[in-house]
Formats: sequence, structure tokens, C-alpha cells
Amino acid sequence: MKKLYTLIAAALLATGAAAQNPSAYFMEGSTFRSQFNPAFAPLRGYVNIPVVGGLQVNMAGNIALDNVLYPRNGKLVTLLDSSVSADQALENLKTNNLLGLDFRMNVIGFGAFTKNHKNFWSFDLNVRVNEDANLPYSLFEFIKLGKEGQIRNFGTSMDSYLEAAFSYSFPLMNDRLYVGVRGKFLAGLARAKMTYDRFDVSLQHDRWAVTTQGTIDVTAAGAEIDMPAGSDIFEIGDIDFKPTKPAGYGFAVDLGATYDILPNLQASLAVNDLGFISWSKKNSISGTSTQETEFTGVTVPDDGSDPAPDFDFEMLKFNQADGRSAAKMLRASINAGLEYEVWRHKVGIGLLYTARFWEYKTLHNITGSVNFHPVRWFTLTGSYSVIDNRGGAVGLALNLCPSWINFFIATDMLVSKHTPQWIPIKQSTMNVTLGLGVPIGKRSHRIAAYVRESDKR
Repeated sequence: MKKLYTLIAAALLATGAAAQNPSAYFMEGSTFRSQFNPAFAPLRGYVNIPVVGGLQVNMAGNIALDNVLYPRNGKLVTLLDSSVSADQALENLKTNNLLGLDFRMNVIGFGAFTKNHKNFWSFDLNVRVNEDANLPYSLFEFIKLGKEGQIRNFGTSMDSYLEAAFSYSFPLMNDRLYVGVRGKFLAGLARAKMTYDRFDVSLQHDRWAVTTQGTIDVTAAGAEIDMPAGSDIFEIGDIDFKPTKPAGYGFAVDLGATYDILPNLQASLAVNDLGFISWSKKNSISGTSTQETEFTGVTVPDDGSDPAPDFDFEMLKFNQADGRSAAKMLRASINAGLEYEVWRHKVGIGLLYTARFWEYKTLHNITGSVNFHPVRWFTLTGSYSVIDNRGGAVGLALNLCPSWINFFIATDMLVSKHTPQWIPIKQSTMNVTLGLGVPIGKRSHRIAAYVRESDKR
């Protein structure tokens, strides 16, 4: 049973698929803004500080995070922990509990305007990690109550890769339309996917009957299985890998545009991460779990409650299969925005729709924002997001770009109620974006309200 707990707890802690931080979308002047739409550009060229130049962590799902993670004795535990009662753990769970994580770290980043101060190019080297999981309610019923039943569509998926991206944006139609393209070369580091289409458990007097049907696929450099000679059965803990070099290669593209409908009204649209990674067969491990087994080891409590299982699961054992190459699409996203500027470009009102296509579900998000930029080197954004009709989150974003530094930070946690461990209460998202860089070159001429005579020299 401990193996099952470990597996599920890892999925709960590692996944929290999520959309990019919507509070940062209208953060004018930010060097990170072009990651949402390649047609965007900062106010000046830049060189990012390595590693901290652009850091983004996003967690989201269809349940509040405080229904998954619980503070106990100054630490965080998952709902699987014995200190969390069954009633408390199961109270707010859904039929399918969807959880996800996006992580992006900018290793190298720089960009600059061309001589016309309107065309903009940039290069970025990023580390990307994406994880998501589908954990059905019936799985937790079995774990917490020992309740028999049929568990369907239990699975978790993860991929990590290096992303080398070059982007270019330029004006058309007398500067009313800006078009941006980002081409990305991808080097896959590791991927893993485990799915159980069937996991049936039934209690028969003093024993459990278990029927499973599932698969596992792992691809990474140095992937191997440590198991006894002559055996073709392995467990998750038998898999070892050393992602010291790429285990696959791919390509992706981001496409974006902005259009000035009116002098003070701009529409924007972007489709990001359209691409794939082809993972190598040489570095792949595959296995299948097809079991029909009975187990003894049933504990019947004295209080008359449902019996609980206390055995090791054979479902966590897999029959080794031939590794295979696989071309996997990235988790694409769509951003569509409107922003209206008032008071001589000092206040903006924005509306943003985002969609992220992850392994088990498409996540939709609508964000309204008020954006203050009283001077051209300072932007403050406040936002409210409605996530898949499940409630919302309040966000704040700040960008500072004087002549010597570019700093930005955005989050949806600052004004939310949270535990002492900073887990938001009654909120299904948790986003943090920050970065630090050095401005270079002259200012952009894209925003007329910001252009001064000294900028044109």
C-alpha cells in the first residue's frame, strides 16, 4: 500500500496543466510579455540575468489547492496522510480531479530593436517542465475508505525539455498591425506517462480481487530497469535514468499579432507551442499491467466501518515491453486579448481569454485587468480571473524599467487567503512570474505616447 501512497502523493505534490500567468499579459514594458504573444515587445532591448531573468511557476486544476494539501504540525501533507480524515479528504473532491504544473526558467535571454525602433528580435534559452494528472474520486474512496468499485482513467503525464527560441516582430498597415513569429528548437530531456484505463477492486469475504489494465512509458537518456536477471516484470522504483543529454528533438512555433482597432483600442491574438518532440526509441522503457489477482490482508475495524486494504499492489508491477519511439505534441495554448487605453495612455482596461490544451482536459480562463502606467518606466496591474466557471483569483503585477534595470513580478496569491505555508484557500490556481534584466539600446517607437524627441535621435 505504501507504494500506491507514494505514487499518488508524488502526483499531488508535483502537480498542482495550467495556463500562463494572466496578470502579466498586460504588463507593458516587461521583457517577459513577449512569451505570451511574439508580436509584443518591451520598451527597450534587454539582456536577462541568467536563471533569474524569467522564472514562471503555474499550478492549476479543477479543485482548490487546500483540498489537496493540508498543514499538519508546521508541515504540508497530502490528503492521503493518516492525519487527514476520510470525511475531510473526500468532502470537496470531484468525479475527476485534474491537476497540473507549468515551469519555465530562462537560462539565457536577450533582445533588441532594429534601427527603426519598431522591428524587434530576441533569443531565449529556456528550461520547460509540464506535468498533469487525472485522479478519479473512486481512487481516493478506495484509499481512504477501502471501498470497492471501478476506477477509470487514472493517469499522470510529465515532460521536460530545453527550448532555444528566436523571435521577430514587425509592423504592417502603417503600424496598425504588428506580426510576430517565434521559432523554437526543442531538445527533450525526459518524459513519462502512466495510465490505468481499468482498475477494479472487489471485497470477497477475507480477500480482495483486483483487475487492472494499464501502461507506462518512460523516455530519458540512460533509461534502464534494475531487476533480477531473466525477469520481465518491473516496478516503478526499478526504473533509473540519467537525463544528461537529449532523448529526443523537436520543433515548435509561436504565432502572434496585435491590431489597433481604434487609436486607443488594441486587439491581440497568439497561438503558442504549436509543435512536437520526437522521442528516441533507444532511450525508451515501456511496460503493461494486465492483472487478475486476489490478495489477503484485509483489516476489519472494530467500529464497524468499511474494511481497509493493507497490502502491496500488484498493479504497480509491469510486464516489460519493447521500447518505442514516439512523437508527442506540445501542450498548445491560445491567448486573445483586448485593451482600451484612457487618460493619455496612463490607464488601460484589459480583457483576456486563454485556453491551454493539456493531456486530460482543456483549461479555459477569462481575466479582466486594470493597468496603470503613469510614467513610461512603471506599470502596475490588478486582475481578476474566472477559471472554468469554478470561481476566481485576484492577481497583481508590477514592472519597473528605468534606465539601469528591468524588474517584473506577477502573482495571484498576494491578496488571497492562504495557509501559513502559502497554499491559497478556496483557490484552484497558484501562479508566480518574476524576472530581472538590464535594459540596452534606445526606447521603442511603437507606443506614440511614450516617444519623446530625445528618443528619436
